[in-house]
Amino acid sequence: MTIEHEPPKRARRSWWPPAAVATGSILVAGAGLLASTDLHGIPSIHGATSTVSTTPRGSEMRLADDDGSSGTATTNTASQSLQGATRGSPESRLIGVYRLLAEGRTQAAIDAAAALTRDVPTFRLAQLLYADLLSARTGDPARVAAFTKSADAATHGELSQLRDEAILRLRALQERPPVDQVPAEFIMLPRAVHHAIAVDTSRARLYLFQNTPQGLRLVSDHYVSVGKQGVDKTVEGDQRTPLGVYFVSDRMGGAALEKRFGAGALQLNYPNAFDRLRGRTGGGIYVHGVPENTYSRPPKDSDGCVVMANDELVAMMNTIPIHDTPIVITRNLHWTADNGTQVRRAEILDAVSHWQSVRAAGDNAALDGFYQTGARPAAPATPVAALDTRRLPAGAKRAAPLPPDKLQFSELSVLTWRDERETMVVTFHERATRTSHETVLRQYWERQPDMRWSIVAEGTVR
Repeated sequence: MTIEHEPPKRARRSWWPPAAVATGSILVAGAGLLASTDLHGIPSIHGATSTVSTTPRGSEMRLADDDGSSGTATTNTASQSLQGATRGSPESRLIGVYRLLAEGRTQAAIDAAAALTRDVPTFRLAQLLYADLLSARTGDPARVAAFTKSADAATHGELSQLRDEAILRLRALQERPPVDQVPAEFIMLPRAVHHAIAVDTSRARLYLFQNTPQGLRLVSDHYVSVGKQGVDKTVEGDQRTPLGVYFVSDRMGGAALEKRFGAGALQLNYPNAFDRLRGRTGGGIYVHGVPENTYSRPPKDSDGCVVMANDELVAMMNTIPIHDTPIVITRNLHWTADNGTQVRRAEILDAVSHWQSVRAAGDNAALDGFYQTGARPAAPATPVAALDTRRLPAGAKRAAPLPPDKLQFSELSVLTWRDERETMVVTFHERATRTSHETVLRQYWERQPDMRWSIVAEGTVR
């Protein structure tokens, strides 16, 4: 299988020359990051909801592995911000530095940034922020401008990528997912599916959910990189990340894994049956880590994979099962509360339930009406009527045929996204009660112009 990823690269610098430091101060301390981002819109560790965006969002969601240890109900905001900049995941600590800056605590921010660069020396963005803070403290813009002119194109390019990364990380804090809302793409998940993942490529953000008896709960969210040419993969080698509904098909790690994949890799089932129907090619799409010489990569820096920090990837890999965890990759996630999708959800589930009832009844003529031309398999995965294979004495006549084997359906999973049309991916177990024959079916449904749902691809998972 072809790996949709770039060949090994020249090692990135883990330190910054004077020109890079000076240029960085223009990008960050001058007319760039700090100037282009409303630091006063950054909420405190457990503070009020941000008012930067008109999009409603919650204040209880935490970044990455921020365990909430950075403050308590009796701890003042200043103490919370300082602890947030020195504890938790590297991203949480980076955001903590920005919080300190928003509060005007420059020296505390410098100290926290210094500690972060010491603890995570490969975190290039943290290094640049620290250099920016030191350079900005000198207050010598003329010297900075002189160094800026001398910086080479490669340095400008890397600094621009780091600027994009910083903006996306800050936006992830300012534009939090709405309280008690989940992506509308998740219609139904069975109890056997313990976790689900959604990737919002426009925000360079991966969200990990736990499937609880009360519904999906956001566990953590993480900065990620995607394809160099963006998203919507169509052909092998186009350096784009595919959009759609996928499932983890394998997990890899250890000595057998190439160094460029970092600490591990989760393989996705790209191209799936729907992709092949649309003529999409390529393969070897993973969610994987980064080489050991860097903590993170720019927002668009892979040849199609989804890339995240090694420590966050390992934590996620230790959380989710090896197989069948769904991953929805979209341009934009659509967050909604349950009461906002009840009608849509009921309509989608009704279409699936109708197919299952017709399938159980063995009405082949009616079943044909659910499929686009050529989409229905030549033979059903589980026979509805079982043959009587009992041995009979010589000369004996066979009795009346056995009645149809009753089918049962379970473990229903329904996820949606929008391609050229609204699409849903339906997975379920189909079991014949008499023979105990069971298979897992996966169907790809598409909404037609007349608003009717029809199946465009179908196959067995196992």
